[in-house]
Amino acid sequence: MKAATIALVSMLLAVGSTPIRADEDEAKEHADAKIALGKAKLTMEQAVAAALKQIPGGKAVEAELELEGDGVEFEVEVISGGKHMEVTLDAISGKVKSVKEEGKEGEEDEDEDEDEQAESDAAMAKITLSQAIATALKQVPGGKAFEAEAEREDDNKLVFEIELLSGDKVMEVEIDAMTGKVLEVEEEKE
Repeated sequence: MKAATIALVSMLLAVGSTPIRADEDEAKEHADAKIALGKAKLTMEQAVAAALKQIPGGKAVEAELELEGDGVEFEVEVISGGKHMEVTLDAISGKVKSVKEEGKEGEEDEDEDEDEQAESDAAMAKITLSQAIATALKQVPGGKAFEAEAEREDDNKLVFEIELLSGDKVMEVEIDAMTGKVLEVEEEKE
């Protein structure tokens, strides 16, 4: 009985700590985004446009600003001909650092499969990622976008989620990928 109680308490502690780790990861991501946005000369809209020039006829479905060593870079995923291509750009100079097809490294988990499906669906959405970013920027005047991605909601609705920094606040704007309607604007709490 004592062993079972200890096992149960250990399990509850482990399960209970998962959201804390997720919150810590999100807090670090937001702190990194603040630093990266301070260094970047390129906007997310400019990065997406530059990536699309590299893959004519492609459709951008995801973009993210990241710290990379001492520099910052945009990673933009573009789908073309069913291939998921990743264009990496220096966020300071605007130069293209690499263009490569996203490979499947080992086994993928179910979440990655869902993300990839949402990205493929976003390539056929009525609005573009660039339009979603522009809409989000109108909702958060003075905001700077640092992450944009396609996602499926619980009700299977395809949305673009755009994260922006506005002053010290991280804002998330959710936009219906088929209609362009703003579904939600909320502050991300860390």
